Amino acid sequence: MGSLSGSAGSSGFDSVRSIADAHFPRIAGAFLLACLFLYSPVCLAETRLFDTVEFRMKPERQQQWLNMLRRNARNPLFQHALNLRGEAWASFKVKFENVSLLDKLKAVNRLWNRWPYRTDLEAWGRVDYWTCPAEFAARSGDCEDYCIAKYFTLRELGVPSSSMRVVVVRETLRNIGHAVLAVYGENNTVWILDNLSSSVLQMNRIRHYIPQYSVNEQHLWMHVRPLRSKTSRSGLQPMMSPGRNKEAL
Repeated sequence: MGSLSGSAGSSGFDSVRSIADAHFPRIAGAFLLACLFLYSPVCLAETRLFDTVEFRMKPERQQQWLNMLRRNARNPLFQHALNLRGEAWASFKVKFENVSLLDKLKAVNRLWNRWPYRTDLEAWGRVDYWTCPAEFAARSGDCEDYCIAKYFTLRELGVPSSSMRVVVVRETLRNIGHAVLAVYGENNTVWILDNLSSSVLQMNRIRHYIPQYSVNEQHLWMHVRPLRSKTSRSGLQPMMSPGRNKEAL
């Protein structure tokens, strides 16, 4: 998945949090909450992503995302006459530009899930690399790369970037990192697009994902999940470090 900053020593937040976790485990959650209040404004969304508390920051803290945006600006996929594995982009756009949001999501999820999964090491010779859509179309990629391709395809079909997020999660069934695309619709509905599923499901039907952070072109959000244990003093479960989520699907 990659760290927020892209370099180990660039965030004072990470270092103070690690000290808190190591030496004061009983107050680590409360300390994390205090740090997040200091470092970012609280964004209490009307619909909480997977029942977490969200803390909004500037997207500049996720360097992999910013690097991908710069490469995408230099080489935008959808400006070219394009054939996506037998699917002509021009006809695809005409067919799905004016349909319902759910029909757009289903079509885009099916389209990009046809690409084979490849790790960053296989595709790029790097431990962590977030591809822009043109790169993904050429070489494929891993979980966050599917999300990015779907994000920009939906944007081309008229879905506002502000209603979408690439979400880095912890998959609790196997305790591994993963990423999905969340799309906010009407009536507080959040739809989840996943390279592991051909179905587009409502968020409230999915129980095995814990979000770590999410990002779009406007903001970055850190997520904290409320604890339900009676032994919890802070009432919050500290986030796992995004830099340790690389064993993603």
